[in-house]
Amino acid sequence: MKDILAKILIVDDEDIVLKSCLRVLQKLDYEIETAYSGQTALDNLEKNKYDIVVTDLMMPGMDGMQLLKEIKKRYPEVMVITLTGYATVETARQALKAGAFDYIPKPFTPDELRNVIENAVKSLKNKKQ
Repeated sequence: MKDILAKILIVDDEDIVLKSCLRVLQKLDYEIETAYSGQTALDNLEKNKYDIVVTDLMMPGMDGMQLLKEIKKRYPEVMVITLTGYATVETARQALKAGAFDYIPKPFTPDELRNVIENAVKSLKNKKQ
């Protein structure tokens, strides 16, 4: 049995994004779950402990920025990485200011996603030491 490096929740309202993230990360030592909305993500966070949440910024209902702020308020130890197809310097600045670990513009390459997740996992390990 392999050690799980991190438990990750991926939040996006687009099935294709969730599936591509799963495909990129599934062979690595992560336990991954998905959610289609910010509210579902918060419900999951109440029941499970996650190390990292990867969230889209543009979603119906609770958007990723609201989700990011809510996670940071309730679970400050959780790393949040934001994804967006509407990347601007302003949205990146807002996300980072609100406590995001990193920011990935869509479309992203598998390596970009893997690298950001690996950096978040390293950062978590350093915090635990």
